[in-house]
Order: sequence, then C-alpha cells, then structure tokens
Amino acid sequence: MSFQPSTYGKFTFYNSPSVVRDIRLRPAIFPHAPLCMTDLRDDSRNVLPYDKNSSRIHANGLILGASTSFSTPVYGCIFKAIASIVADMKVMASDSVVFTPALGQTVAVPAGTSTAIVYASSPCAVDLCAKAAGEHVKFEQINLDSWGEQLFTYKATFATTSLISEVSVLANNAELLGKISFVQSQAKGTEREFSTEILLEEGDYWKSQRIDWLDVHDWEGWAWYRPRETWIEASFTHLSRLSSQSPTHNLLLRPTNAEIDPSSVLAVFPASSQEAFVHLSASRNGEPPGVYARVRRVNKAGRIKVYVTGKLSVHSGTTTAIRGAIDVARAKYGFSTDPFVQESDQSPFDRLGFCTWSSIGENVPLTIDLMDNLVQLLRRDNVPISSFIIDDGWQDIRYGYNGTEKTRGLWSFGTWSGMKSNLSETVSLIKNTLPTVRDVGVWMTLAGYWNSIIPGSPLAQKYEMRMFKLNRDNVPGIHWRNKGFDGQQSGTITKPEDRAWCLPPPHLAYAFWKDYFSTCAEAGISFVKVDNQAYCSFLDGVEGGEEFVALWNGMTRAANEIFGENRVIHCMAHYERTFNGDIGMGAATHGKKIVIRNSDDFGLPRPNVNRDHIRHNIYNAMLTSQLCLIPDADMFMTCAQWPEYHAVLRAFFNGPVLLADKPGTWDSRVLSKLIGRSPENTHEVVRASQTVRPLARSVWEPFLGGGVGPSLKGASYLPDARSASIVLWNTRKDALDNSVDIIFEGDLVDALENVKDSLCGTWNGVIWASNARRARSVKLGKSKAYSDSGIIASRPLTSVSLEPQAVETLTIAPYHAVGSAKIATLGLIDKYAGLAAIKASQVNGDRLSTEIRFDGILGFLVACDVKALKNQVKVTIDDVVTDFSIEPQGEGLSLVQVDLTTAKAVLGKASWTVEIGI
Repeated sequence: MSFQPSTYGKFTFYNSPSVVRDIRLRPAIFPHAPLCMTDLRDDSRNVLPYDKNSSRIHANGLILGASTSFSTPVYGCIFKAIASIVADMKVMASDSVVFTPALGQTVAVPAGTSTAIVYASSPCAVDLCAKAAGEHVKFEQINLDSWGEQLFTYKATFATTSLISEVSVLANNAELLGKISFVQSQAKGTEREFSTEILLEEGDYWKSQRIDWLDVHDWEGWAWYRPRETWIEASFTHLSRLSSQSPTHNLLLRPTNAEIDPSSVLAVFPASSQEAFVHLSASRNGEPPGVYARVRRVNKAGRIKVYVTGKLSVHSGTTTAIRGAIDVARAKYGFSTDPFVQESDQSPFDRLGFCTWSSIGENVPLTIDLMDNLVQLLRRDNVPISSFIIDDGWQDIRYGYNGTEKTRGLWSFGTWSGMKSNLSETVSLIKNTLPTVRDVGVWMTLAGYWNSIIPGSPLAQKYEMRMFKLNRDNVPGIHWRNKGFDGQQSGTITKPEDRAWCLPPPHLAYAFWKDYFSTCAEAGISFVKVDNQAYCSFLDGVEGGEEFVALWNGMTRAANEIFGENRVIHCMAHYERTFNGDIGMGAATHGKKIVIRNSDDFGLPRPNVNRDHIRHNIYNAMLTSQLCLIPDADMFMTCAQWPEYHAVLRAFFNGPVLLADKPGTWDSRVLSKLIGRSPENTHEVVRASQTVRPLARSVWEPFLGGGVGPSLKGASYLPDARSASIVLWNTRKDALDNSVDIIFEGDLVDALENVKDSLCGTWNGVIWASNARRARSVKLGKSKAYSDSGIIASRPLTSVSLEPQAVETLTIAPYHAVGSAKIATLGLIDKYAGLAAIKASQVNGDRLSTEIRFDGILGFLVACDVKALKNQVKVTIDDVVTDFSIEPQGEGLSLVQVDLTTAKAVLGKASWTVEIGI
C-alpha cells in the first residue's frame, strides 16, 4: 500500500492490514537517494526508530503520522492521509506479491501435462485468484516455513486444457499486469552436435559466414557480449534481437519454438585459434537475417580453418551443453579432450592475498612510506596474508611520449624514483614485517604499461622496438567517448595517427618478457598480474594480430620458466583466445588451468554495481569454469561496499581471494568467516572446490527487476562432504526491495548434482540456513532429472526472504544413521563455505567420524529425542573428550556445536578427527 502525502515523500507499507510494523520511505523526486528523516513519531507522539541505511521505520503498532524536516507543516495532512487509507491496505498489498512462475514468464511443460501450479508469496495476507481458459481458481494458503521475513504462501492448481494456457491473476478482483504462459510441446528432442567450418583463403583478412543451423526465431537466452574494450558480460536477449555490432563470444539458448523439445538447451561456441579470431553477431549491412561468424586473420601464412560449434542437450542442463560445445571444438581442431588439470602445489592463489590497488588508492604512485604504513597495520591487526600484490604505481614510467602529453609509458624494469626504494627493498619490507607472506607479486600490462613503452627508452633500443598502430574498428560496438584521452587507454586519443604502441617485434617478445621477469625474480617476486591483455585486440592488421599472439605466448612461456607454471593472473583478458579460443580450450597451456580475472573491477562507480558484480561473475563462470581457466572474482573489501555480499562469492570461487581494505580498516568478523587455521597452524581460505553456478531454475529467472522478486540463486556441490550449498543473493534493482523465493525439492536435487544419479531410493537429510539459523529435515524421493517446470511442480520446502544487500547460504547435508539417531554434518557453521572444511565423514560403529581441515565451530544437526540428548551425546577431538553445546531447532532437531578454535596444531597433520556418538 502506498500513498503520496506531499510532493516530497512516498510511504510504502508491507505488513498485514491490521498492524503496521515496518514502513519503508523513498523520496518521490529522487527515488534512489536516501531519505533524511529527523522527527518520526507514532500516534502517541513517541519517537520511532529510523534506520537511514535501509530507509525503514520500525514500530510496534499502527503509525498514524510521521513528520520530517521538510514536511512538518503538513503533519495534519499526513495524519489524515494515513488514517483514511488504513482500510485500503489489503487492496494494495498485491504490490509485494511474488509469483512462481513470475508474471510475464513463459514456462515450457511436457506434452500431456494436465495441471499447472502457480505459487504466490507475500509479507501480508492477500486475496488472489487465477484465471485460465475462463476458469477461476482461488489461491489457497499453504503451510510453508519462512526464513527471514515472515511470508504468506499461496498455491493455485488448474487444468491446462490446450497447447498454450495463459494464466492471469486477480487480486481483490483487480487483474494484475502480466500473464503466465504454460506452453506444451509435442517435440521429443535428442542430443545433437553442430559445427560450421569457415575457411580463410590466402589473402582473406576478414570473412563473414552465416550459421545455417541457428534460426533466430527459435531461441532466446544469454549472449556473452563484449560491451567494453577488455571485458565480456552476459546479457539476456531473444536471438532475433542479437546485437549486429557488439561481438558475441558465446551463446546459451533455450527454445521459443513449440516444435523444439522444451527441455533443450543449446550452447554455441565460436572457436578461435592462434591464426584467426572469430566471434558472432546478427546480420548487418543488408545481409539476410541470421547469426553470422565474423572472422579476422591474425597470421599471415596460408589457408586457415576456424569453427563455430554447438551442443544441443536435452534433459541434461546448461553445463552439459556448454561443455559439449567446447569439446566439439577441441575435437575439430585436433586438441586433446581430456579433462583440464588444476595444479595445487603451493600456489600463491590458494591462500589469503592482499592487493595495494584500492587499499593505498587507485592511481596513487606507490612510495616506501605508504607501503610501510600498510604492512605495519596489517601486522598490528594480525591479518594472516600469504600472498601480496604490489599493484599499479611502482614502475619506472614517463609521461608524454606515447601520443599525448598525459600518456604514460614504461622506461625501465626498475621502480620509479619517487618510490625511494628498489623492488628488492620493497619485497624485503613486506616479508620482514609480515612473516606469514610467502609470495609477493607485481603488476604490469601486456604492453609493459598502459600506453606501452617509451619509444626513446633503453628498453626500446635493446629490444629493437617498433610502433604498432591501434585500430578502433577491430572491436565493433564499443562506445568511444569524444572527450579526448581518458588518462589510461591509447584508443581514446583524439587523433588516429597518435593511437600507437611501442612494442618488441614478435621474434623478441619472449626475450623481453624473460628479462623483465628475471629482474623481478631477482628482487624476490614470485608471481605477476598481467593486465590490459585484451586491449591488444586493437593492434592493427594481420601484423598487429601476430604481435598480440607473440606477446601473450612469450609472456606466458617466460613466466612459466621463471616463476613456475600458473603464477600469472591474466587480467582484463576477455577476448577471442581466452573466452572462446585456443587458450580457453587448453591448447596454449597443454591442458593446465590458468587464473583469469572473471569480471570487471569490484566497486566501480556505476548503478547497481554490487549486484551486477555478483551476477557477471556467476554467469561468466558458467563458461570459464568449463574452460581451461580458473575464474578470479577480483579483490574486495571486508569493511566497505557490501562486504559479506562479496565475501560469500569469494568463498564459492576457485580463484584468488584478495583483500583491498584501506589501511587499518579491515573487519575481523568478515575475515574470520573466510579463513581457518589448519592443523599445521597455517591460515588458509575456506572455500568450495567447485565454483558456484546458477541453480538450474535461476538461469532463466527474472532476478534483476525492480520491486519485490526472486533472488539470484547459485549452487555448489562439495564432493568430500557429499553435500551442497545453495546461495541466495538479493539482486533486486537499486537495492530497494526484499527478494522472495520458494525453495523446491527439485532445487535440492539440482544442487546435489553428483549424488542424484547414484540414488536408487530416498535421500534423507537437512537444510540449514546459515544466517537465519533455521533448519528442517528433508526426504527426497527417488532421484530424477527435473526440467524447470518440473522443479516448480515438485514439493515446496521453504520460503526465503532477504533484505536489500543480503545473502543467505543454505547447507544441504545427508543424514547418517548413528544408533537410534540421525546426524547430519554441516561443516563449520561460522564460515561462509563451511562444508569445504570437511575432508571426509563416515559412520564408524556407533559414532559419526568427521575429518575437518580447519578450525572453527563444527555443527551437527541431530534428529532424536531432544530431552534425552544432553546426557547421551559424546564428542571427541582426536580421541580426547571435548565440550559441546546444544541448541534446539524444533521438530525434533537439535544443533550440536563443537568449538575447534583451541584444537592443538600438529606438524604434518592434515585434519582433526571429530567423533560424535549418541
């Protein structure tokens, strides 16, 4: 219910019609700005608590009036306005109802489906009715647990009498906007593979070719566009509206044609090589409608073949389709199709890291004093950093020699004079001050520095450097600002003739990088972050393409020889070879995975930047986690910019976990949920072994819209624990509204991806909500593959409501029968990815034995007679009886908590053994 008491204020009520307990306020003129409230009172003139961060008033009882610094004169009007519309609250309550499926959504269902189900969730009671084929079906309230804000849940079941059934919803006899369409398909699909060969004859530098097996009228889904020079991001579109300009590097599609099996998913992979780059786009310049491969030659020699491949999966999901399309391309090129290998031998990316970029200040030249202050504060607060990155600001650069007076180019391999220390002295400062630091890395770009190397520098002379032109047209669809040089990228320079880089020729690229890295290694550097890689796409002509390939190949070869394999963070590296080419397919690294930054920077000054950072990382990882790549979600802060929202993502990603807090401002509470102490007394990141992916249903769900609606839901299976996590992020637009979801039985089956195929009977276990600290037992029937519609048709288990900026982790763990009780191991319940601490868990006689890799609070959910539990439980850590606490959870469940934070360290010990018996 909302009303407009004056020009300045808009008040929205969310609770039941009898009592108003929670009001959110938004300015009418600037709806995304915080509202400054100074004098909020109830009808008894008692001051009401107001949270300026969430723009919410909290009150116990009906609010009849409110005044602010700008509307005090109209207090009486507000009083009357509120009093006059209290009776109408029920009518307007539909503003906060969330439907599953959503209004406006089309749901494909198998042929012969006789009934369809629609659920509705609301924080207040509401009268709802579904209308389909002239039939009116009332929504009936069902009893469903609510985690977070208390929710009313309703269900309507109605007959689907035709191939297309449209459902409209009425709230108090007023029809709501949008319909839900249930579309039946008679088609029965089969798995298929597709490929198109594009041949560049000698002398062909560019070629376009239509992909005949892609009908633009049949599909919709995610297109991985390149909207900025060095970054690729997924955007939802119907294939008929695919961009004709912005390069598309991958497609993940579902059918819109009823003649295609609705359980189908089609992945399309334009496979590039070291000889030719390929991306996709819609038709342009008078071409017939369709999807076209756009191929650019980057090697002078001979005839070149490239491929666009596809995989149509049926009833087997998005991951199968993506991986299948990649493997078809690998086979076409003659590459190995063996699984990629991730090295785990003391990598600097497996431990907690720190980066100077946002911490000391972006674009702030580094000095030894700034570095000393930072590391002293890290030591003071006992932040257990193991890997330390000296980011931009340390190098010996000069201004004004690379096109304009403000450009910056590399002069030598040393530090700049104002740093007042050389690289070796800086590394010594870091390691001597922070004894936990094992590895120190440095930053540079693939061109040496942002605007390459100074033409008159000693480096240019030694490596016979020459000028390479940059051509904006190499990457169409980029929006170029017409304000001259932006202070960073050479492509923004006004005069085309000044857009050029000074670089070593291809035959000397490896020598340049080997000498550079050798100099760094002599100073104590053991890994590097190489930035701005994809900007080399603008190097002009075939000659420029050859230079790009030689720079990357030479840099990677030199890094492997000097530092060891996989000791490079490949940053701003979203282009054909990585996202859809030989690097991503493992050919360039012999099947060994490398770390790549998975998204644009954390914390940029853009609308909705925090929620977009989460969704771009998760959706890019759908692809990058299936390539020969380790996705890196970028640094983040523990004390600013939605810390836990971002910390949870890092706990479910394989890449480096890098802090970037301002000196002395880190939040130990957030940090403690990310790291744990091992039995060998080292601190490591507690993170999932598999990068989080979208829950199958969430792939196509409208989780970015305004108002109350669904969250972005991810899933991660943890094989050692034989358990899974479902993570929900509130991604509603502008962070103004709660997210609301129903979790179904089919969602759990989807998350337990590596278990479901082996189930022959029932699965018994629990769901544990980490933040809500709520639990319930679950019994899943014989496992089966669920389509999206099948998931919604499966049994609802609980509803979850999250406030803006909030995230929730649901742990799904199996029961173990121990005597007369059932026990589920939750892992460390004080960590974001607590299941990752479990090395193994099994029943030994009358005890459940769990191997734990890190310290923390180990949680067990026990189903048995609660009254007798306290006297019957016995817990040991490495055979020594230990204390525990019990917290009742209701419905016969109890949470048993074991504190491992004081467990003894033992050199050479990989885990503690915790046993619980009833």
